[in-house]
Amino acid sequence: MHKKLTALISASVLCTAMAVASATAHAQEINYNLPSAEQVQAAKDARRNQVVSERVGRRLIKALDMYTEEENVKGAIAELEAAGARDSFDVAYVNRFLGNLYAADEQFERAIQLVKQAADSNELGWTDHASVLKLTADLALQTEKYQLALEYYGKWLQFTGERDPDVFMRIANAYYELKQFDKVIRPADLSIAAFRAKGEENRNPYILKIASYYERQMYAEAIKVLEAGLNVLPGEKGWWSQLGMMYMLVEDMDKALQTMEIAYLAGYLDKENQFKALAQLYSNNLIPYKAATIMLKHLESGDIEKTMRNYQMVAGNFEQSRDFAKAAAQFEKAAQYAETRKDKAEMYRRQGSALLRAEQYTKAADAFLKALDNGIENEGRVYMSLTEAHFYNNNFREALKYVQEAKKFSNERRNAANWETYIRSKASNRGVTL
Repeated sequence: MHKKLTALISASVLCTAMAVASATAHAQEINYNLPSAEQVQAAKDARRNQVVSERVGRRLIKALDMYTEEENVKGAIAELEAAGARDSFDVAYVNRFLGNLYAADEQFERAIQLVKQAADSNELGWTDHASVLKLTADLALQTEKYQLALEYYGKWLQFTGERDPDVFMRIANAYYELKQFDKVIRPADLSIAAFRAKGEENRNPYILKIASYYERQMYAEAIKVLEAGLNVLPGEKGWWSQLGMMYMLVEDMDKALQTMEIAYLAGYLDKENQFKALAQLYSNNLIPYKAATIMLKHLESGDIEKTMRNYQMVAGNFEQSRDFAKAAAQFEKAAQYAETRKDKAEMYRRQGSALLRAEQYTKAADAFLKALDNGIENEGRVYMSLTEAHFYNNNFREALKYVQEAKKFSNERRNAANWETYIRSKASNRGVTL
């Protein structure tokens, strides 16, 4: 009986696997000056070790069997609630186990109440007391009792002196959730150092630091963290685009483009906004043809939504690179995706202008007519464009027809009159009777 009881007391039998990846906490100052290994050992040596009474021990064994062998959590809880512990150590030990059971049963409020009582009694042996301090913090963290969580993580740190990278990370995350962003940095740095001491690198402390600086609009500092993070974790795909975006925020467009190019060539970009950002960077850095081809490639593959605006962006960049025929083709696609007649008319007008510059005059005229059919607002301007298209196609009669239409609009009248004279003169020189 005593051997079984001693084994029960000394082992951490009931495990509580808490989902704390996105845990939160409250504002509590943490003392990061941890006790030395010698101080911790002295505290261990001085701590009294006890065992539960035989009567309570029997209840514990029965409850344990019900939980582990029968998976009867509620039965195990009932067994321990009836244990009738009176001695302060027995009470603390039963409360610790009950807290675990209530947590397993997802009754977290009651679980926290019991494990906190066990922790506050300071009756348990060194290992068990350390465990119950951390459990109190973890449960508080899971139930968003932020002040309590940070308080007990702080107590655990001072009791154990252990530089646990996960605990530091949870503390950092807690401050972040409380929007006390300046307090995130220290524990995040301690977490990075503690992971590194174990020969590991973990992305989460870096993410917390980046978020802290970003929330405070300290973009230069966030960039330094991203650069440092990518030095040790270059395979973090999302960080490359983040770094590129951060460079854009501080208007360092050269570095932004270099970073996004690396990410693109490595296959790290996979979102619409990332492809569009890269295209925009090419455009801003006066490389419009590449901007257009990147956008078009991912429009056609379905990575970017097919919308008028997106095709218009492609067309505009082809236009800037003076590839007017390709620009015209994309303005036509933009028109197809236009949701209003006004937008459709404008896209056809721009298609016509691009075709005019590409010297495809017949197609240009067709596009301008489509603009008119869809109710283009500045009709006089389009009639003048139709005039040009037919004139340069040596179709002087049609040119004269449309210049007469243009003359009906006051803002085009003078220009149209000059063109009329020019058309008649050119036709006369070519022997064409109008």
